[in-house]
Amino acid sequence: MTWLTNWFIRNPVAANLLMVFILVAGVTSLMTVRIEGFPKVPADTITVVTAFPNAYTAQVDEQITRKIEKAVEGLEGVKAVHSTSTPGLSFVSIQKTNGHKLQKLLDDVRLKIDGVYDFPKDVRRPVIETNNFDVPALYIQVFGDSDLKTLQKIARRLRADLLGSSEISRVKNWGLQDQEISIEFKPGTLERLNLTIEDVMARIRESSLYFQGGSLKTDGGYISLRADNQAYTLRDYQEIPIVQWADGTTTRLGEIAVITDGFEEVDIQTRFNGTASVGMEVLIGRKDNLLDVSDSAAEIVAGAEKSLPTGVEIAIWGSSRDYISDRLELLSNSAIQGLFLVVILLALFLNLKLAFWVAMGIPISMAGALAVSTTGWVDYSLNDVTTFGLIIVLGILVDDAVVVGESVHGQRKRNEDPIRGTEVGVERVSMATVFGVLTTTAAFFPMLLIDSPLGKALSGFAGVVIFCLLFSLLESKLILPAHLAHISGNVCKGKSADPVLAHGSRGGSRWAHRFPGSGLCTGSALVPVASLQRAGAVCCHGNACSRTGRKRADQILVLSRCAGPGDLRVAHNGPAGAGSTHAQECRIHRKGSS
Repeated sequence: MTWLTNWFIRNPVAANLLMVFILVAGVTSLMTVRIEGFPKVPADTITVVTAFPNAYTAQVDEQITRKIEKAVEGLEGVKAVHSTSTPGLSFVSIQKTNGHKLQKLLDDVRLKIDGVYDFPKDVRRPVIETNNFDVPALYIQVFGDSDLKTLQKIARRLRADLLGSSEISRVKNWGLQDQEISIEFKPGTLERLNLTIEDVMARIRESSLYFQGGSLKTDGGYISLRADNQAYTLRDYQEIPIVQWADGTTTRLGEIAVITDGFEEVDIQTRFNGTASVGMEVLIGRKDNLLDVSDSAAEIVAGAEKSLPTGVEIAIWGSSRDYISDRLELLSNSAIQGLFLVVILLALFLNLKLAFWVAMGIPISMAGALAVSTTGWVDYSLNDVTTFGLIIVLGILVDDAVVVGESVHGQRKRNEDPIRGTEVGVERVSMATVFGVLTTTAAFFPMLLIDSPLGKALSGFAGVVIFCLLFSLLESKLILPAHLAHISGNVCKGKSADPVLAHGSRGGSRWAHRFPGSGLCTGSALVPVASLQRAGAVCCHGNACSRTGRKRADQILVLSRCAGPGDLRVAHNGPAGAGSTHAQECRIHRKGSS
């Protein structure tokens, strides 16, 4: 990896492009990422619900539940089977084994149950579906001192408006009862008319029906034939004829029975703040955004409140938006505080520019983690688990960047060539930083291997931590060194171990101006011959100075090698005028000579 780091150091444009790409990808992902409260737990259970009207518990258990249990017995992929029998209803839950595909098990269960041929004729078709773990976004309550019919009507209209929103996909309700028209006969009435219950039921069926009789083709098109006399309202049922008398009079249903337009009887009462109510639970779909769902629901409720009758109210409570908003605010505050602390502390002890680029590791690492986490093959969301992981990893994100920055800072003091000093500084701590990140990653990696629904939901915590650490390592090895190599300061301090003496501050200043990368300093500073060669300075061969190449005021190209071993002292005696194009004279002395 050293060669790649060195390449980025010498090509800072590539490092800047990589940094901008990561930041743009992270910001784009942040704008489109799905936000939810607790992460959705993958389904691992199949439910089979079968209705057996008017059957008591023993009948349901013997004729429905046990037959379903026997049908799925020994089926591949089944871990456990749980069943419940109640009057008129059978409920069977089938849990899959870890590693088995749920869709395959669902198909197998359907085939097995479809093969059961001896269900009672009154049994309704079994409903087979996966049991998803639904996560609520908020709760809505319609309540007040009003009759049940008014509350039910308002709740139904509100539910329809919620489902009509493009942001809301699922709404679960409790206390919302199905409408029902009940018919009760007065004692002795049927006997007086010589009628039975079956006779009245037959008259109702004959008078309240929807019958499609086909169609007639005419020159103008098709004409549909139907007998549509379906009764819907209380008035419709009251007008159904029951007996036609010889004198032409008719006895109608409303004359012999008490007809009530109400709701089906249930064993559950729903109350809110001490008054009757109807409740709704707005659920978060697989691809829904919690903030969008909450905003849409609040807007619809606000519109419904404008037309409420006196005494009726609508309340929103238990909103998950409040919790995730607080968590996101905590994350952003922690990131900002951590960034400023890194900048301030490193600026006090090292260098302000170095501190800035080290602190940039926080937004770059988090942007990279968000960009990868929101891709289709990872599909993480911002939720309670992933935000907790981001908050935890903030404390260790810039550890490797701080180590690299301090090492480069120290090497820049010892090496007058900033490029070489940066390369040496990064290489010295390369192994330590890489293994530091890998050991931390290894501590979180086992959480990704938990093969259970809850384990998969919690794996997002380890996932975002690992992504942040890997992008932090990438930033400290490729992006950070390229920036540190091109910041000023801490270059050519003190004496070099392999010196060439450039006499005279004016000449030294002029050479340093012409060759800024040479590390030549004013005031008789000592620099290595190799540094002067790399910068294109005068190179001596034998007892004379050779001059080749183009003659420009800011450049002198010379031979590529110097004769003779040992350290040399080079005295530049060329004119100091601005028009000087090359060195006019050099005096070469071996170290120790006059």
